Amino acid sequence: MKRYCLLIPVGIIILLIFAWNIPVSTTLEVLPAFVNVSDDGTIGVHMTKEEQQELNFGILFPGAAMIKTINLSRGNSPPAQVHIEVEGEITPWTELGRNDFMLTGPAQVNVTLTIPEGTEQGRYSGSATVCYTTSYGDSFMHLFSGSRT
Repeated sequence: MKRYCLLIPVGIIILLIFAWNIPVSTTLEVLPAFVNVSDDGTIGVHMTKEEQQELNFGILFPGAAMIKTINLSRGNSPPAQVHIEVEGEITPWTELGRNDFMLTGPAQVNVTLTIPEGTEQGRYSGSATVCYTTSYGDSFMHLFSGSRT
């Protein structure tokens, strides 16, 4: 009889642990990405002071590399698990400085694009999709810690 009495609390704890990690919401942010490849050794850097809406690597030549930074922030939203997926023609040339991490405050992710030797000149494109996933546990802890405004 005593064994059965322990099953109920243990079962409740297992259910709470499971529910704690169930995703509450997922938000996607898609950043178009592109580069113009030149065969004459030209490098043209795209600079902007506007809010980040794309990854424009400018003009590069085969063998060159460029690093762009994605700035991430949740504002007053609960912390979220971040996953970044790069798609398109630029995918094999792209390396992320970090991926699959918990975003609890402002963070940066470096995106390095390296043009392989022998790449023909032209415009190459793709996108970087930033996926933010929040669980019940993240939301509860955010409310409990008084992080609301």
